[in-house]
Amino acid sequence: MIDYNEFCQNDITLRDYQQLAKEDIFDKWNLFDNILYQMPTGTGKTRLFTSIIRDINIWGLRHNINFRILIIAHRSELIEQSSRSLDKYRIKHGVLAGTMKDKRDLTQAIQVASIQTITHPANQCLIEDLKFDFIIIDEAHHAVASSYQKLWEFCPDAKKLGVTATPWRMNNSGFAQIFDAYIPSMSIKEFIQKGWLATYQYYSIPISSELLKSIDSIREFDIEGDYKNSALAEVCDTLKIRAQLYDSYAKNALGKKGIIYSISREHSEHICSQYQSHGVLIENIDSKTPVKVREAVINAFKNGEIDIIVNVDIFSEGFDCPDIEFIQLARPTKSLVKYIQQVGRGLRKNGDKRCIILDNVGMYSRFGLPDEVRNWESYFYGESTHPQRDILVIMVI
Repeated sequence: MIDYNEFCQNDITLRDYQQLAKEDIFDKWNLFDNILYQMPTGTGKTRLFTSIIRDINIWGLRHNINFRILIIAHRSELIEQSSRSLDKYRIKHGVLAGTMKDKRDLTQAIQVASIQTITHPANQCLIEDLKFDFIIIDEAHHAVASSYQKLWEFCPDAKKLGVTATPWRMNNSGFAQIFDAYIPSMSIKEFIQKGWLATYQYYSIPISSELLKSIDSIREFDIEGDYKNSALAEVCDTLKIRAQLYDSYAKNALGKKGIIYSISREHSEHICSQYQSHGVLIENIDSKTPVKVREAVINAFKNGEIDIIVNVDIFSEGFDCPDIEFIQLARPTKSLVKYIQQVGRGLRKNGDKRCIILDNVGMYSRFGLPDEVRNWESYFYGESTHPQRDILVIMVI
């Protein structure tokens, strides 16, 4: 009988809360096979699970056991992020993803894979032959999707760890049907108070605004229950609203480095034109932007050659750029996950920065402030809860 507490090593590269989280996860694996761990965006979940992988690897080597470990994600950015983290720890691994064919090496016991590749019918023999002992699922709020369910079918005996900042589902059905236990981290508020995340200043439109009334009146939704892009565009992609977007930026964040979240490619192009007409260095990317073009734009952004990137759901997950100074929300959503992931891109610590959040579509009125204490455990079990909102802390755009 394996005692998973024996796996846990002291890792001086981890922050104190990451080390405590690792100890808790190994301890819970003595009782449960499938664990979901929640920690906010920007607090180092990739570093945490990389350290866990190193501990498993070391314990296995000491006991002549070649544990097979699979790290799963659904986006190329997350795959690359995990692979880079393993490289920093000098952990040999292969990658099973269409975007990183040069790192494919099935001889390695540790594999990083896209969920699309590993569960493709043509690759079913791979997951069956590799017989993974441990599976780590990045951005595990996606783990209820049918593609992920195949991991439970193909590897029923594997110890599984899901990590996410946002264990919430639009239909409020929770995650208890696939994960046996839930482990929470500190809240965003506590991380900010302890200096691990940046402070912020939040600006939003008035709750009584006509735009917010128009958004709330939308009755066209996509298959996931969020607003249809076409319906959003009719309300938000107008000359008047785009002018208000720029005006709020010029008033509160002019010259700062930031990300704007838009509705669609067309909306992004309209926003770019609006800002460029005022001399702003701004570019836009989306899922159809060629990989090399996307990489060039991101590198230019990180190097300070451009000030703003407008994107369509590209930077909601797996994008790290600590010196982001503002986030602008130009796309309404009914998804708490999308909201928290987007504003979280600006909360990574970078000196004593204070991130400016420009909420031009009133998402605060639905979800509250980024650091309001949320009962994630209730969401895990599919119980609906709503945070209390303090209107006095909002500055009007």
